[in-house]
Amino acid sequence: MTEDQYLNILVSFEPIFEQAARLACELRGKVPIHNKSETGVEGVDIVTGADLQVQEFILSRLAETPLVECELFAEESTPSVSKFRGTNGLVLLIDPIDGTAKYVSGGKFFSVIVSMHNKKDILYTYYRFPLLGWTKRILKDKAEDIGSVPEIKTKPEINPMGMIAYLEYIKPERLPLEIENALKAKGLSMHLRKEIVDEGNMISLMFLEKIAGVAIRNPIAYDCLGSLHYARATGKFEIYSTVDLSKPMNGQFGVYYPGQYVVWKK
Repeated sequence: MTEDQYLNILVSFEPIFEQAARLACELRGKVPIHNKSETGVEGVDIVTGADLQVQEFILSRLAETPLVECELFAEESTPSVSKFRGTNGLVLLIDPIDGTAKYVSGGKFFSVIVSMHNKKDILYTYYRFPLLGWTKRILKDKAEDIGSVPEIKTKPEINPMGMIAYLEYIKPERLPLEIENALKAKGLSMHLRKEIVDEGNMISLMFLEKIAGVAIRNPIAYDCLGSLHYARATGKFEIYSTVDLSKPMNGQFGVYYPGQYVVWKK
């Protein structure tokens, strides 16, 4: 099968991904919660029964298609993970509930993430935010919104379009001098995501273009590549990236790709 044929299968499964997102909503507050790790980062450590059920709901169905030939990196350990063979050169990535801490606390900005790359280029990015009625799909170089595009309120008395957001536990290391100078010339500075927004998350800020850009070191495989794909697909951003998609590594926060990237509005 060709790359495009595998992508067509993924797109055809988007109704299943929407069902999975609805399942997450139905399960909220009804399943056990525990810590799966002790990194000290709530969004990484916490897992719920919903994460496990939603992931297995998706994977058990994808495993019945030729997508079972993909290599798979999924955030949770569920029975169908072992079915994926890794024989076709494509990598499938699943985060059943991105923003689990928000999900548990009653927030709206959580999502189901499904993505794919070929160890060189990101081919497919799908985020479904069920409580917002919003999907962001990026298919190769085409980004589109499906459903209602939400409002997101940044904190008062800041200039988010002068800010590049980062998360503390994956803050980028020192950038090359020419990149630092380019950012300074645009009047841009690095800020923790929590300094910019309360309810929303970094990827929503990026997709809605409410910030200048984002910076991520050693991006986690299943939930940290969306901003890079969006920047490449839209052509609206400058990109500095040393991320190597061909060399996944196991780290404290899960499977990641070595390197870092910064994207900022042109």
